[in-house]
Amino acid sequence: MTGTDLTDRSVILVTLDSCRYDVAASAHTPNLAKLGPLLRAESPGTYTLPAHAALFNGHLPRPVSGPLTLGRRSVDAIWRSAAARPSKRHAAIAFDGPTLMGHYRTKGYRVLGAGGVTFFDSSDPANNLPQLFPEFHYFGRPSRAPATQAARVVDRDQDLPLARTEDLADLCLEAERFFLFVNCSSTHIPYTTPLSPLSNRNRELLCRLYRLHDSQGGAAGENVLGTEDIEVLLGLQRRALEWADTRLGDLFSRLGARRPLVVVCSDHGEEFGEGGRFGHGHPHPTVSTVPLWCGVLGGG
Repeated sequence: MTGTDLTDRSVILVTLDSCRYDVAASAHTPNLAKLGPLLRAESPGTYTLPAHAALFNGHLPRPVSGPLTLGRRSVDAIWRSAAARPSKRHAAIAFDGPTLMGHYRTKGYRVLGAGGVTFFDSSDPANNLPQLFPEFHYFGRPSRAPATQAARVVDRDQDLPLARTEDLADLCLEAERFFLFVNCSSTHIPYTTPLSPLSNRNRELLCRLYRLHDSQGGAAGENVLGTEDIEVLLGLQRRALEWADTRLGDLFSRLGARRPLVVVCSDHGEEFGEGGRFGHGHPHPTVSTVPLWCGVLGGG
């Protein structure tokens, strides 16, 4: 394997669920910075299911600045299916079949995933995303549990995939080559982590934000969020990302000797009233514009 050949490397693919680009740009993320510069990209989906369906087919969020520099080469995309329409766009890794996971499994990799938002609850037969993996680990509340305030606005601590980096790394290291996917739920509402725990004010603001998400309408009455309120909530997501960065640093240190290809991006962002709505699942620049980092651990 040459310094620029990415086809036989192990892979770490991470989605920072719901993380806005501007939040990522304002956060202190030294471990992500080791992968390369933060890129502004456009997601093919506005919520978890379609964004990940595209991602698993090789369609990453596309950098608005043009080609990527990866493995000392300029490429238009990291992955491209051989079954896709003919194109002059150059991809670093061509693959056969409908999914990245199927491609790497066929090549003898250990393919495993971990997720924390309810679309990845593998015990729910309606969730097809975890079924695309031969091995999947879910850390989060049950998807069919009542979506009450008490169930949603909580300190999550160990109910976050990146709280289990040692376990995930050990599973990867049991194999000669691995494909590891992690859906990072810390940046998804309620944004709670050891760096962004609940306080009385946070709890009250998150309850109002959930009501706005649920209504998909404009703010009114007791649900109105002012500029300062929104800054507090964006600060919670920023600290959730910074916590994720520390945990990714631990994962990178455990797996760095394998010099894997690493791709970290958001599946979509969030709107905080900029266009009159809150949440995601609808087209708006703050929803479709996401952060993207990619590189090879240890360089090369």
